[in-house]
Amino acid sequence: MKRVIRIALMALVALAVMVPANAAGKVTVGDFLTQIAQVKNLSATDGAAAAASLKAAGVNLPVLDVKATLNEGAVAQIASALGLNVSTNSPQAPFSQTQMDAFVATFASEIGRPLPGNEPQPMSPPFDPETKGLKKGHHKSQTEPI
Repeated sequence: MKRVIRIALMALVALAVMVPANAAGKVTVGDFLTQIAQVKNLSATDGAAAAASLKAAGVNLPVLDVKATLNEGAVAQIASALGLNVSTNSPQAPFSQTQMDAFVATFASEIGRPLPGNEPQPMSPPFDPETKGLKKGHHKSQTEPI
C-alpha cells in the first residue's frame, strides 16, 4: 500500500513539474470536493453541497473556502482528512484541472473506501441460549462410529 502511494506521489510530482503554473486555470476547492464526493458516491451538485455530503459521511474537512482557487496546500489538507498521507513543498502552488483529475484517478480506490471506524460491521448470527451456540446433530457418540 505504501509503495502504491509512493509511486502515485512521484507521478503527481512529475506531473506538477511538467505542467506550467500559468496553465493551472481556475479550478476551485469546490470543484475538487465535488469530484471526491462523486468518487464516494455522495450527492454533490456544487462545492458547498459536496462539502456538506462529505462531512455527513464522516470526513472531518478543514475549513476552506469552496470558491477559492485550488492549490497544493488545500489538496494536502483535504487528502489528510480523507486518510491519505500527502504532503507538499509548495502549498501555494496552483493545482490544475489535469492535476486534479490525475489525483482523483490515482487515489480513487483509497478515496472510495470508508474511513477507519466507519466500516460496516459484519453481521453475526443471533446467539441462541437454548443450544448455547452448538449446532444440532454435531455431537459425538461414544458408541456409534463415525
